[in-house]
Amino acid sequence: MLKNVRVGRFGLEGELYFELFKKDISFSTDDEDVTIEYIEKCATYLNSITGDVINFLCEASIRYCNDVLNMIGEEPKKFKNTSDVLELIYPSVLIVPMPENGNEPVIHLELNCDWEEEHGMEWIIRDNTVLYVGSFNGEDPWGDYSIKESWNYA
Repeated sequence: MLKNVRVGRFGLEGELYFELFKKDISFSTDDEDVTIEYIEKCATYLNSITGDVINFLCEASIRYCNDVLNMIGEEPKKFKNTSDVLELIYPSVLIVPMPENGNEPVIHLELNCDWEEEHGMEWIIRDNTVLYVGSFNGEDPWGDYSIKESWNYA
């Protein structure tokens, strides 16, 4: 499942296949002590997200897209199907943190998107719940997202 695994600046890095986008993306760890087993667990989780989670990600991404477009004075985008927004999103890196909560897998993704080329976007999913969708800010995947900030479109 993992390809071209090597030691990088902060820990392990390499590539993995992301089924939703039908392409290989990079992964990197944010700590040198993250194990291959945990990376594989997060990669497996990434490729098993449910249709409900994907739909929620798409809806939140559309809210983010249209809010950014509104802020810069452009017309909001209309999508025939919510999943059509995925055509404007390009995943780049699965960031694998040190495990917490008994090695619970987490999805922390950095993505590029057509509407926010400078900052891109970020998705955080934990326990089959979309916790964060918005501009890439390097959010904590283990953070408390019970109160949503205005920049979090989840």
